[in-house]
Amino acid sequence: MLHLKDYRVIYPNTPALHYREIHVRKGETVGLFGPSGCGKTSLLESLFSVEFAGRTEYSLALLDGKPIPGPGAELYRTVSYCPQFSQAALNPKMTIQEHLHVMLEGNGIKEDPDEIREMLWRLKLDEALLKRRPGGLSGGQQQRMVLLLCAMKRPRLMVLDEPSSAIDLITQKDIVTFLEGFKGRCSVLMVAHSRPLLERLCETMIEL
Repeated sequence: MLHLKDYRVIYPNTPALHYREIHVRKGETVGLFGPSGCGKTSLLESLFSVEFAGRTEYSLALLDGKPIPGPGAELYRTVSYCPQFSQAALNPKMTIQEHLHVMLEGNGIKEDPDEIREMLWRLKLDEALLKRRPGGLSGGQQQRMVLLLCAMKRPRLMVLDEPSSAIDLITQKDIVTFLEGFKGRCSVLMVAHSRPLLERLCETMIEL
């Protein structure tokens, strides 16, 4: 699904970050781990973020067997990218139901109430929360709603940067349980500082 070889991320006036090989196969969950500053988030941003300010060099960079497109509709039809603190991207003027409707319509997906209820149940979220705006949800509820949006998009590759960071232990457990149940539905590339967390969720781990 995602295959990189000799991939470099280059920012002005800093040494290049070098990734010899990153390979995520179809249906596989791959974890990236390593100390702060080793380049985990930089890698994801260079591939999937509209705000990436550096440049890249590589001998191979493929997504589903084709050259990786830049940020835009073509890329995001295939990939759900959930950066750190992605709940901050929720529009404060829209309800969660409105967010969900816009995302589904934009991706040509028919709204399935049964599927939505199942996802909410898996994430330990009450259906009534859909009627609220983000400000009416706790931080943990917002983070789980973002994960719901990413999953409901039915991506071929889901990219998660520290999905269990900066939240309480109960919410972390709910997210981990959800991701365990989601395994095999699509490919997943996940960054985390916690090696035990990745060992629990991932078939393959890559240390940077």
